[in-house]
Amino acid sequence: MPFIMIIYYLISAYLLALLIWNFIREEKSVDQMLQYILIMIPLILRLFRAK
Repeated sequence: MPFIMIIYYLISAYLLALLIWNFIREEKSVDQMLQYILIMIPLILRLFRAK
């Protein structure tokens, strides 16, 4: 796997971890929790290499 692709997956994993952390901390707004989930879907698909 090329070096650039490894960095790409590491950045995706880091962003996903930040979104999960914010999702766990969010207690008040269900709307914002839904937005976090919608943003996480493409990152999860990238990490599993699904299109």
